Amino acid sequence: MLHTIENELLICTIDSNGAEIRSLKNKTTNKEYIWQIDPSLWSSSSPVLFPAIGKIKEDKIFYKGIEYKMPKHGIVRNNNKLNFDQRAPNRCSFSLKSSKETLKQYPFDFLFKVEFTLDDNRLNMAYHIENHDVNPMHFACGGHTAYACALNDHTLLSDYVIEFPSPLVLKADTLGQSGLLSNYKREIKNKEGILPLSNTLFNEDALVFSDIECSWVRLRKRNEKKGIIVRFKDYPHLALWSKPTADYVCIEPWLGLPDSENESIDLTDKTSYKTIDPNKKFTIAIETEIE
Repeated sequence: MLHTIENELLICTIDSNGAEIRSLKNKTTNKEYIWQIDPSLWSSSSPVLFPAIGKIKEDKIFYKGIEYKMPKHGIVRNNNKLNFDQRAPNRCSFSLKSSKETLKQYPFDFLFKVEFTLDDNRLNMAYHIENHDVNPMHFACGGHTAYACALNDHTLLSDYVIEFPSPLVLKADTLGQSGLLSNYKREIKNKEGILPLSNTLFNEDALVFSDIECSWVRLRKRNEKKGIIVRFKDYPHLALWSKPTADYVCIEPWLGLPDSENESIDLTDKTSYKTIDPNKKFTIAIETEIE
């Protein structure tokens, strides 16, 4: 089911299946900022990643000697059993509480909530995570939103850039044929913090910056100063991804990394994961600003 929030500037549509953003529009111009799904390219638009990111080695985790099946990107994506709550015309949330079903995949008693709020020209997506378990809770979480890059006979993907707040040396971890992170890093050429997009940039899959030294990036056309700013304070990792020739780019702040080829299957050995003590709460957010 689709749910809508809006304010005087923006209107946003979110699917209750997985709490995926399906649309974010300027109400005056009707301009769409979220990629509109084309199943021949990709069947998602903005997956919510929790409690895992990317492919899980052998599609399973171990905790205290017990095996749990864990799907790619975790247990919220494509989940049609999220609880919906409309807080105000400009705010709503979707939540998932641990159950017999989740305990077959993830060994903790928890509450996960993703809350969407429109504030002026900004969409805030906040993850609220509560550990209701008697044990420390290990998890990863992050975003995977596909922002539209409108293409036509006169506009190519190479007319868009990702702008970083300052010049950076960009070295990306790469995914191997297994879909897991390899030991191979490659330097991604940019000029003064400007990374041009192209139809070949993602030929080797996502660019995973495992130690990014910034808290925002801007997606814009090469010859324009404004565009979309994605802010991700306190996220240590960032991924950029698109299907070659597609008309979108995913900007993905991550807390935690996909499994590597030499990764331990034991959940407590995943050093990039966050840990919450029993009866504690944690919140982290991603903000999209339409300039």
